Amino acid sequence: MSAKTRPEIKMHKDQASGLRRLMAGPSPRILSLLSATTMLDQARLLENLAASLQHQGSHALILDATQQSLHHNVYDDISPEQGTLLEAVMQPNNTMSLINISGHGYSVAKLLPGKSASRFLNHADIMLQVQQQFKNMASEHDVVLVDAALNGQDTMPLDMLNNGEILIHMTRDANSITQAYSLIKQLSQQIGRRSFGIVVSQANEAQAQLLFQNIAEVARNYLYIQLDFMGLIPTDEHLGRAAKLGRSVVDAFPMAKASAAFKNLAGKIDHNHGLLAATFS
Repeated sequence: MSAKTRPEIKMHKDQASGLRRLMAGPSPRILSLLSATTMLDQARLLENLAASLQHQGSHALILDATQQSLHHNVYDDISPEQGTLLEAVMQPNNTMSLINISGHGYSVAKLLPGKSASRFLNHADIMLQVQQQFKNMASEHDVVLVDAALNGQDTMPLDMLNNGEILIHMTRDANSITQAYSLIKQLSQQIGRRSFGIVVSQANEAQAQLLFQNIAEVARNYLYIQLDFMGLIPTDEHLGRAAKLGRSVVDAFPMAKASAAFKNLAGKIDHNHGLLAATFS
């Protein structure tokens, strides 16, 4: 059946469902971000978003749950002496701290301790215990941002994240567009049709809207999936300047375009104002 003759799809999200999420406390609100860009771009996005959430009064946590980071630690606020969620399960008597507090006030934690530990992602019993550790840690925060990557089964690293809010971070780069669509397709094939949020960086408003419209149309016509435009982080030299200073852009350059964008995105997911509430039992 051609795309033009496909039946109309009943989308997941409407005003009523948005209102239900708005009213569906309590904290924490958990958002997983899958990256279709570089590790550095992803880390910069999450760090500035977490700092913006802190500025708005939400205690934020970043969980690094990617396998790529096992080769490169892109989060300066993760200490080499810091324990991981897997180690807390495998070594229950270990007294290493699992959380480090960044200079911006948000918390940072890590899922796996090293490259060889990624094999445990396929052990359901162990990962259930890790998931419980994550729930305990998350309950101490208002908003949790998970830097996520699909595992060998093309699902999220923790099972509970498959049903939570998932955002795809992408740019206008051709490889990023291809990777973003691939991530959406891979995950939906494993856990079923669901909606995804899209965050675009390194673009202006017109470019971001055009990019979103194109990928949303393809996802709707060929995957029966709705995508929602959640935010734009524009190209802004102040992001690089702030990073060199070791500060968030909202702190170092509060009047910059990027600062306004991060404040806007943080406002959408803030536990007092946001529509992206994801809770767990």
